Amino acid sequence: MHNEAYMSGTGNDFICSLYERDLTQIEIISIVGDALIPIDGVILIEKINSTTVKMHYFNNDGTPAELCVNGVRCTAKYAVDNKLVNDTTLIVKAPVGDITAFVDNNTVKIEAPTPTTGQEIEIDSYTCVTSDVGNPHLMVEVDDVETFDLKSFSDTARNLDLFKDGINVEIYSVVDQRFIYARVNERGVGETDACGSGALALYSFLRSSNKVQDEAVILYPGGELDMSFEDGKIYLKGAVTYL
Repeated sequence: MHNEAYMSGTGNDFICSLYERDLTQIEIISIVGDALIPIDGVILIEKINSTTVKMHYFNNDGTPAELCVNGVRCTAKYAVDNKLVNDTTLIVKAPVGDITAFVDNNTVKIEAPTPTTGQEIEIDSYTCVTSDVGNPHLMVEVDDVETFDLKSFSDTARNLDLFKDGINVEIYSVVDQRFIYARVNERGVGETDACGSGALALYSFLRSSNKVQDEAVILYPGGELDMSFEDGKIYLKGAVTYL
């Protein structure tokens, strides 16, 4: 892989490289296995034109994903730093559509797709809410985010017929109208230090329920994601660093 870089978007760690061709699941798993650090996914970045790049994203088990928001942010910074585009504002083509990104040194902000909130279901006496951000999420409010057995709960959820294609599980607690604590267990990956699409699902649901303000911060183990609602659109902002 050419111009390989290890990058982190708020604790989500990726190997990023220039796109040359589609890789097989075996090749992706091999790249992950040979990585110097544990990584959540592999991103191949394809230049489309002077303002646009395409993100080819794979989970660390070699499966493709519809959306990885923190991967989009890493893609945008990689594209700017490697001069694949002419400006710090660019379009990233993702499977869910075109996403506008704004790169400001080590901070990347995106204009995010608006999630749809689905149905309420009960699992292990917890009321859960589904959401779709181009990929599926299950949101669960818990008393103690830190000690909750996320893996066991995620396994239970994924064994339901309703989620036979897998589900990303977010647990959260609302500290106040500005701050939300959260952890996530992603399908095809396991627990990760952050999840951008999960942050979008949580923020959109909690804002529409009047639980958080237009500007809010979601705190993950890997760091924080700043959420905002401006002119009818949702924006997500956070750090992107090289490892």
